[in-house]
Amino acid sequence: MSIENKKNPPLYVAIYDKLFKLINEGVYPVGSKLPSEPELSKMMNVSRMTLRQALGFLKEDGYIETIHGQGNFIKQNMNVKSVGLEKIDNTVFQCCTETIDDIDAYVDVSFSDDYDYMKKIFNHDSAVMIRFKRVYKCKNKVVAQAFTMLPSETASRYQMNFNDLQSVLKILEEDIFTLIHSSRIEIKFTEAILPPLHHELRSNNNLFVLLIENLCDSMGNVVLKNKIYIPIELSSIKINRINKLP
Repeated sequence: MSIENKKNPPLYVAIYDKLFKLINEGVYPVGSKLPSEPELSKMMNVSRMTLRQALGFLKEDGYIETIHGQGNFIKQNMNVKSVGLEKIDNTVFQCCTETIDDIDAYVDVSFSDDYDYMKKIFNHDSAVMIRFKRVYKCKNKVVAQAFTMLPSETASRYQMNFNDLQSVLKILEEDIFTLIHSSRIEIKFTEAILPPLHHELRSNNNLFVLLIENLCDSMGNVVLKNKIYIPIELSSIKINRINKLP
């Protein structure tokens, strides 16, 4: 059962909406425990009966589950959009507000021309540098760009076949985020983006969010580096932070 907002909704519907908002915004992450019913009723300033009605509908809609003797927990299969960068996932999709429906990809394989720079980033010598560029579109409008740099060793490690561009695209856009151990993201703002795709991406304010992302293995070594550009007006960067799970 889904609860729809009405002009003057019952009180339990308002409580349902408040709790759903807290869950959806990551205040109570998937797998975490909600405060006890006495605590929640006090927080929401409602009776236990009203609270239980709201919790009942949240449970019916599949957002929470009750474990006997333990309390109410946010379900693992809850279908709400993640709004934070705390979960390792495709950073472009996490930070771009537009719905991406197409990706153009370009690959360039060349001998490394700066061994010191490569060693500084990837912590080992590499003779071959691979640059992978993507243009993200929404209804044929370019809304983001990404430039990936990786050594040939990373391509071998993750079995990238550059004769099959679609399979490489799937690895870089999906699979890699489940295969890596950790990532580091630096957030900057810039008025310029890297050539040769400069003419395709536009910003109303001539300002772009620049996300510099290093994806790392279990030893902390960088396996690939992403530079992501999103027009400031099409970006949303959120990080949900809590001291501890309830």
